Amino acid sequence: MTDEPQLSDTLYRALADRLAAGMASGAFRPGDRLPSVRVLAARENVSVSTAIAAYRELEDRGLIVVRPKSGFFVAAAWRALPEPRMHGTRPPLPSDVGVNGVIMEILEASRDPTVVPLAAASPGPEHMYPAAQVRRELGARLMREPTLATTYRMGAGYEPLRRAIARHAFTYGCLIEPDELVVTNGCMEALTLALRAITRAGQTIAIESPTYFSVLQIVESLGVKVLELPTNPRHGVAFDTLEVVTRTPGAIAALVLMPNFSNPLGGRMPDEAKRRVVELMHQRGIPIVEDDVYGDLHFGDRRPKPMKSWDRHGNVVLCSSFSKTMAPGLRVGWMAPGRFRRDIALLKFTTSVTTSELAQAAVAELLASGSYERHLRKLRAAFARQVARATAVIGESFPQGSRVTRPEGGFVLWVELPERVDAMALFHRALAEGVSIAPGAMFSASGMYPHHIRISCGHTHTAAVDVALRTVGAIAAELASRPAQ
Repeated sequence: MTDEPQLSDTLYRALADRLAAGMASGAFRPGDRLPSVRVLAARENVSVSTAIAAYRELEDRGLIVVRPKSGFFVAAAWRALPEPRMHGTRPPLPSDVGVNGVIMEILEASRDPTVVPLAAASPGPEHMYPAAQVRRELGARLMREPTLATTYRMGAGYEPLRRAIARHAFTYGCLIEPDELVVTNGCMEALTLALRAITRAGQTIAIESPTYFSVLQIVESLGVKVLELPTNPRHGVAFDTLEVVTRTPGAIAALVLMPNFSNPLGGRMPDEAKRRVVELMHQRGIPIVEDDVYGDLHFGDRRPKPMKSWDRHGNVVLCSSFSKTMAPGLRVGWMAPGRFRRDIALLKFTTSVTTSELAQAAVAELLASGSYERHLRKLRAAFARQVARATAVIGESFPQGSRVTRPEGGFVLWVELPERVDAMALFHRALAEGVSIAPGAMFSASGMYPHHIRISCGHTHTAAVDVALRTVGAIAAELASRPAQ
């Protein structure tokens, strides 16, 4: 048996991604005819079958249409919107965090099962998780090792799982020893333990902005202040600003970043930018807490490296989990704490003692057997299609002046609306119509992003999702057309 089928699978997706990027940039416009299969294959130096598969992938994403006897054309509905502008360009100042009330109100309102969940950054359960494999493995493990459920297992985590995580990390250029790892109850516990070990109440941490709202919730619970750093979807956190705000010793206690497909921007920081930030923070003695929970969900042919790959001094605390990719209900996360391992291991024990070893054993088997990688290939393709389809609908139905990110992985879109659109008003109006969205207020401690929203593409793009997006677009257009107050 050869590797040719897997190679072709990688090639056609990479080719489809390049063509989709050309459409997003305006190189191909709605209605343009695309090269024939044979011309495309010759130009890209791929087989005809790979070119056909790439076009089928783009058709599945809703980006192209096939006209019998005429060829392949860019879908007429495609309207490439510009990306959101980078905000927070003024010199940042530390601010207290008070977002929990707003966040909990929004999350509570969005839990209605009859609501189309464009707010929840989680994959839909309908086909996104290998539920049958997880169920079989849990049952088999419990039969073979009943003590997994009937005894406490102290320590940093199930050893076979830590070995499997270390092997997986090695495939994307991150050398971690199994003994370095601490298994946690999801990535949230990992982030919380890291910040508890590194910071004290009253200190200030630097964060990318906009940032994942749960980071703000953790920070608020610890009594820590934040310094919001302007962040670009393509280039990551503004290095020049970071360099300035970290010059004063002790001014910043830690830096928290999500460099691979950040939530809510969906952006990926280039490797050179990651390396520069790692070196700068080491020079200044400032730890980095890295959230890499979306790293496995890349759309391209190569998994991006985490910042931890450039860490030679234990200064980067890498946090991740399998909640976005395999089984959220198992709550299996992990972290590589670097020089903070002793403190974090103690905090883990005093906080939750351990993580379910039965769940750990099931995840370990799925990793070791290759099931996880096979599942990931399908999941990435599904998310790429869903993100592309949602982007096309947004381009077609949102008001003039809207902007949207073009993520290379993950499943969230960050939308900048015209300034007259109040995102909180849009949230309440959309919820009344049975659609939940995440307003920009959730992602900033200082009240930025009042006319921004995050859209989740985690659920299959059904007719109901299509209608929901168009409903949000119509409400936003109505709000944008109102006279200024």
